[in-house]
Amino acid sequence: MNWLKKLPLFKVVYRQGGIDSFALAQKDILETMADDLDEKAEELAKQKLNDLLSSIDLHKIVTLNKQAGIVYIGGERAEEGRLSNLKSEAEFIANSELWQLLMETPKSLAERAMFISGEGLDDMKKGRSILYTLSAQKNVVDVLKSYIPRKPLADKNDAVV
Repeated sequence: MNWLKKLPLFKVVYRQGGIDSFALAQKDILETMADDLDEKAEELAKQKLNDLLSSIDLHKIVTLNKQAGIVYIGGERAEEGRLSNLKSEAEFIANSELWQLLMETPKSLAERAMFISGEGLDDMKKGRSILYTLSAQKNVVDVLKSYIPRKPLADKNDAVV
């Protein structure tokens, strides 16, 4: 086989094959790098989208069973002590100047978007979305403010005065 390597024609073909192989290897490497970059770009795009659409903490959602008068937080019935604390906080917040500012400023922006500077249906939807959010926040505060603590049940052995 060594005698074959000494032939001039073989040297040219061997060298050309090596160059072609290098070009093919380089092409494969560049394609792999492009695929890696595409994957990284896709991961980055997903991360940025997740940052924009912040995830919801399901343990912080307040719901009310109106028929039974039970408040749930995170899908679990809220404890009396927690509800009493939240009631105090809700009353404090609802009577604060900050609450008034947080409610009135977006209302003004919504009104402006819907009726003053609005140019179409999209602006009306944007304003209604703002008003809906404010309404949902107010409802949570109102539910917590209206909580009435239960009186502890008397023990059978306790004397009733």
